[in-house]
Amino acid sequence: MKSVKLGTGLAFWGDSIRPAIEMVERADIDYLCCDHLAELTMSILSKQKSKNPDLGYTTDIIPFLRGVVVKCRERGIRIISNAGGANPESCGRQVVALCQELGLYGTKVAVVTGDDIMDRIDELLADGIALENIDTGRPLSDVRDRVTQANVYIGCEGIVEALEQGADIVICGRVTDAALYLGPMRHELGWAADDWAMLGAGTGIAHCVECGGQATGGLYSGGWQDMPRLPSLGYPVTTVFENGEAIMSKSPQTGGSVTVGTVSEQLVYEVLDPANYLTADSTADVSQIKLDQVGADQVRISNIGGKPAPATLKVNMGYRAGFVGEAQFTYTWPDAVKKAKAGLEFLAERLQQVGFSAEEERVEYIGVNSMWGPESVPDPDDAELPEVVVRYAARCMTKDDARKVFTESVPLYNNGPAGASGIGTRPPIKELFGIWPCMIPREFITQSVEITEVQP
Repeated sequence: MKSVKLGTGLAFWGDSIRPAIEMVERADIDYLCCDHLAELTMSILSKQKSKNPDLGYTTDIIPFLRGVVVKCRERGIRIISNAGGANPESCGRQVVALCQELGLYGTKVAVVTGDDIMDRIDELLADGIALENIDTGRPLSDVRDRVTQANVYIGCEGIVEALEQGADIVICGRVTDAALYLGPMRHELGWAADDWAMLGAGTGIAHCVECGGQATGGLYSGGWQDMPRLPSLGYPVTTVFENGEAIMSKSPQTGGSVTVGTVSEQLVYEVLDPANYLTADSTADVSQIKLDQVGADQVRISNIGGKPAPATLKVNMGYRAGFVGEAQFTYTWPDAVKKAKAGLEFLAERLQQVGFSAEEERVEYIGVNSMWGPESVPDPDDAELPEVVVRYAARCMTKDDARKVFTESVPLYNNGPAGASGIGTRPPIKELFGIWPCMIPREFITQSVEITEVQP
């Protein structure tokens, strides 16, 4: 039976390159699949590109490739990455330059484009594509003048085309996470673009492994205390068979575990409807999935269904949403909580005096309700607490208003309740970006592939 062996190289921008290095040195793989992107990442990268047209990709791709590409070329391992982000063309040029520096002549570097629709927004609106927010129903006109990027979650067809043309390294923009794995599955196993049963199975398998260490014991709520060698966690190595089943393991001699439990926790991550997991390439049905422990650190994945791909593709837009102003301070016993609340009242009155304006405000007590939120967990009320750390943050439309938050909190040191500390130095004013999710009919999107062969 035909099979392809896929290694999970990276799971997010800034992820450690060590698991990938261990994988290409120790594991038997055909492809190294690397995910660098998240929704907010695209806004960050677009902001970088606006300041420097050569930027806009995840720069960790270069040190990553320095660590693995020579060994990958020696072993015939092909690399697929979405490090291109908001500027795949520039990323591709940097990868070609690195291969030249390392003497990897003859290496074929492919760049897949077609996800960026920023320059087409007004044209699409004129064509009747509403691009309304799928969460709120609001029209794009509410934020149109503040939109900074618009990228479609595209499928694996560009990756498949690049592999068919002999690419050794494939650089993409905002392809779906699953497409990084589904592309080589289609190429190696001969699955057709409309073989929904196999594409659904492949999508479900890809979802099980795309987040790296989350499937091999990282973040494992079912027994993290006993997980071996978490600091040396190995990443998934997955053998996918042409019948839509797979065996998931991990790099040899690494920490963590591959069990039905660890894979199950990753499986339910970000899945709204298990019977209809929508992606650009297919609709996967993981509601009847079977996970079987078939050996030490080996789980068989089977019985995943598939349905046609949805008629629309998701668009990830980012828009400027203002600036954050924040202040954090600590009060000590006695009456720490009472002092902290008095400190907040002090800050509120000071801000009112200087004409402060904010779109949103948030108060949280670190270690009490900063994760769950004050709506779910009440503020502390223990009069004997030895210390309390409180954070006030506001979303402001101007830098001047955001700057006022810290400025007006500083007098707490000398003028407010007794026992204040931890105010610290002035934080930089951070710009905020909002996410605008919307949909576009798939027929409006076309992918393109350009391949460069590395020359001396």
